[in-house]
Formats: sequence, C-alpha cells, structure tokens
Amino acid sequence: MSATRAARHRMPGRLVAGGASAVLVAAVAMVIALFAADSEPHSGDDGLAGVGTLTEWLLPLSRLLSTMATVGCAGALLAAVVLLRTDGGPLGLQGRRAVRDASNSAIIWAVAAFAGAVLTAAVMLSTPVDLLRLRLDDALGVPEVKALLITGILVTALAIGVRRVETASAAGLGVLVAVAALIPPAVTAFPRDESYVVLAGAALVIHVIAATSWVGGLAGLVRYGRASRGGLPLVLERFSQVALASSIAVLLSGLISAAGRLAAKGGGFGAIPDVLTSDAYGGLLLAKTVAFVVLIIGGWFHRRHAIGDLSNRGHRFWQLVAGELIIMAIAIGLSVALSQTT
Repeated sequence: MSATRAARHRMPGRLVAGGASAVLVAAVAMVIALFAADSEPHSGDDGLAGVGTLTEWLLPLSRLLSTMATVGCAGALLAAVVLLRTDGGPLGLQGRRAVRDASNSAIIWAVAAFAGAVLTAAVMLSTPVDLLRLRLDDALGVPEVKALLITGILVTALAIGVRRVETASAAGLGVLVAVAALIPPAVTAFPRDESYVVLAGAALVIHVIAATSWVGGLAGLVRYGRASRGGLPLVLERFSQVALASSIAVLLSGLISAAGRLAAKGGGFGAIPDVLTSDAYGGLLLAKTVAFVVLIIGGWFHRRHAIGDLSNRGHRFWQLVAGELIIMAIAIGLSVALSQTT
C-alpha cells in the first residue's frame, strides 16, 4: 500500500518534469530555427509606437506554450476516450486521472491563448501592451486576435466541463470541443490576400488536428499506458491505429498546405522548387519534414522490433518512445518558428 501511495505522489512530479523538459527542447529548437531563418525579433527604433523586443519574443513563446498544452490536453483526452476505451461506460482509475490531466492542460492552453491574443494585438497594431486599452476596437477587429479569443473561451469551457466527467462518452464530447478550439487559429494562419490561402488553410486545419492527435497520443501512451503492464499491449495496439491514421494525414495535409504557402510566396505552383531552396521558410519546412519522416520511420521500427520489451519498463521500447517524444518536441518548435517566418 505504501509503495502504491508513493508511486501516486511521484507521478505528478514526473509529469511536470517531463512536460517542462519537452517545452525546453521545443523552445530551444524554435529559437535556433528563428535565428537560422533570420526571423528572430529585432530591437528597433520604434519609439513610443513600438512594442519592444520582449513582447515580440513573448508572442512565439506563448504560441509554443499553447501548442504544448494542446498536445497534453489532446493526449489525455485520447487516452480516456480511445487508448483506455470502455465503450462509453464508467472511466477507470487511469481514465479519471486522464480527464483531470486534460482539464489542467486546458487551463494552461486557455491562459496561453488569451495571452497570445493580447500579444498578437500588440505586435500587429504596433502598440505597447499597456496602451492596447486605447485601441480595443482595433484589437478586436484583428482576425487572428478574434480566433485566439474564441479558442480561449472554448478551452476554458473544456477545462471546467471535462474535469469531473465519469464516462468515456462524456469525455468524447471534450474531444469535440478540443478539436473545435484548434480550428480558429488554423484558419487565420495565412494572410487573407494570398491566392492559395483556401488550399493552404484547409489543409492546415487537418494538419493541426492530425499532428495533435499523433503527438498527444504518444504522450498519453507514456503517461497512462505504462501504469498497467497487463493492459499495455492493448493500449499500444489502439495507439498504433491512431498513429497510422494521424501520420498519413499529417504528411499529406502538410505537403498540401506547404505547397499552397510556397506557391503563394512564389506566385504559382511552378515556383515552388525555387522558393523551397532559396527562402528561409522553405529551409525550415524541409527541416520539419525531415523530423516527421524520422518519426514515421522510428514509429514503424520500434513497433516492429521493440514490442518484445513491453514487460520491462526500462528497456529499449521506452527508450525509443522517449526519443520519438524528443523529436516531436523539436518538430513543434520548428512549427512555431515556421509560423513566425514570412
């Protein structure tokens, strides 16, 4: 009994440490990518009209934190609804833990979304944060700001509503709300005057949802699948189905979205090769694509060759999973850097 209690007390600490480590890895990747693409915030002589370098740096950091919290929330909800599936019946111990974790992650997601709305308004209106109250109507008229506010409201409702759900079917409603919250920022990710914005934007919505499911599902596997050695093979089988569908959707939607964005930058689909090899956005896109290809190959390899180690928590299987999570964190950092690169 004492060992069980001790394990329950240790897990939150491990969860926080693991989450902090993932954010740190993603942040380092993001900063390196921004400098490599010459897209890092620069201090300028903007005087009173400027927002300052600190605010400009806080914007991508808030996006990064929001993305990581989104992954945590999605992973917990997927665990409760899919990985630990009980056919709509009462949630078990791990399922109840998952919905609480989802609620906690949603709180962080909501805070990051609201903070991102403020920072986005400040940067896009070139107005210091403490003076935004004087331009409130202008700020609320920015589509990106409205999208983040909608996301923040939806996620706040999610955090409150999902916290004490008792069944997998009720948790499934939380999944729908989370998916809805992902859509507004995705559809406003590209400038409205791009001729290929419909193609790129629609594909990006699918890309974001699929990537969140994939990365979050793996995080959920680590967090909840390891708790039961006997049930782990079934959890892994369910995750493999999610990972297969998500990885295919991520790859295809990512290629379509990237093609639309590169075509918009180059003035046509024929200009894609030139933009891809000469533009900073193209370089980051290639790096992100390499990361996802490595993830797909790594996922295939460890599910094919390392499943025999499932009974031993410290063996090769979990080492490979940890490696996947690190690469996923790097890919997230690159994704945020891409959103900052014009």
